[in-house]
Amino acid sequence: MIQRSIFIFVTLIFLLAGCSENEPEKENVKVQKQSKTVESAPKTEPEPEPEPNSEVQPPMEPEKSEPQTPLTDEEMLMKPAGLFTGSNYDEQKVQAELDKLPDNLTADLYMEKLLLLLGEDYSTYITTFKNFDTEVKVDNQRPDGKITLPASRKLNISILLDASGSMEAQINGKSKMDSAKEAIQIFADKLPENAEVSLRVYGHKGTGNEIDKQLSCSSTEEIFHGQGDQTKQISKALESVKSAGWTPIANALESVKKDMNPETTDSVVYVVSDGIETCGGNPAKIAKELNQAKVKTVVNIIGFAVDNEGQKLLRQVAASGGGEFTSVDNDEALKDYLNKAYDKLRGEWTRWKEKGEGDANIQKEKKQGMINNTKIDMQILANKEYEKLLAALRFLENKYGNTIPHGEILNQVTERKNFAWTFARDTGDRLYNAVTKSGNEVYDEIKEKGDKNIDDLTNKKND
Repeated sequence: MIQRSIFIFVTLIFLLAGCSENEPEKENVKVQKQSKTVESAPKTEPEPEPEPNSEVQPPMEPEKSEPQTPLTDEEMLMKPAGLFTGSNYDEQKVQAELDKLPDNLTADLYMEKLLLLLGEDYSTYITTFKNFDTEVKVDNQRPDGKITLPASRKLNISILLDASGSMEAQINGKSKMDSAKEAIQIFADKLPENAEVSLRVYGHKGTGNEIDKQLSCSSTEEIFHGQGDQTKQISKALESVKSAGWTPIANALESVKKDMNPETTDSVVYVVSDGIETCGGNPAKIAKELNQAKVKTVVNIIGFAVDNEGQKLLRQVAASGGGEFTSVDNDEALKDYLNKAYDKLRGEWTRWKEKGEGDANIQKEKKQGMINNTKIDMQILANKEYEKLLAALRFLENKYGNTIPHGEILNQVTERKNFAWTFARDTGDRLYNAVTKSGNEVYDEIKEKGDKNIDDLTNKKND
């Protein structure tokens, strides 16, 4: 029993010794593994510390380029002309430049190079189209889009009636005053509806006596002012006019200036008188001033039964006023003269209408011609450029064969020509139609305005 216990004790000692020997080996393995791990780790240099007071810069980001918007076809046509365009074209020099091109460019780059050599300058045509004024204007007067009378038709007609005492004298049983009133009314009734009419009397106050001279010579009064369609009121205004005093022709002419509308550009005066100036004025001087004023006034004198000496003086007044003197001896002669003046006015309307119609057509046709020439010239230039670009493309194809993107380049060349040609056609046609419309409208407005006044005058003459 004791031997058995000794045996077990010895066995335990051996077992414990074996365990103690194995433990250091395990620790050695762990150490070796750790040392291998350390050795395999990459060695890193310590980061240098920033210098004192130095700013740490953030890392630079790469610059972003803005995307470029491709040019439109119209903008491409506005680019400067190529090196060998127009009269500078030289086929040999062009081919020498083409020889320098490599065989590995894209279609876009080849097209760019070709245009630098052969691109034509379309800017003149495009600018002409863009700035073209399609409006036809006659006398440059079209407020609110409606035709107005030209300057010569903004007409003021002034009638100055002598109301001196001598107008009470009778011819063929009728007083000069009554004959003059009747003739003036007939004349006024035949004026165009839109004519501006002024009727002024002079010498209608006081008497022919010396004591009343100052009153009479200062007396001049506008008794009617209106449009041609209001002239029926003239007879009513004339009813109260009586033959009275002296003859202040110069004073009456001076008053014409204030009777005119500020917009008047042409004025005609008819002075109906049976005698000369008796108030010491200088009617010839005033008539000349009127005729040379900014608003040119033509002064006509109608001498009603005036003696030879009086006719001589009145002719001077008419001549100074750029008009004419007419002597009439009775009421029928006075009516005939005023009717002739009326016919002359109708003739002026006819000439105005014909001139306006002609001006409208001339302007329209001139503008149409400019548009057509611009359109055709641009299309011809597009065709020429196309042929030169095709020749350059054939040269490159002969040199490089199928290496270059021939088909893509040809498409771009063709598209450029088609755009330039179509742009010229469509823009030209649009402008042409606009000019035609404007010209026809102006022509029709002038014709309508002229015909209306001519018909109005014709109908009044036949009344």
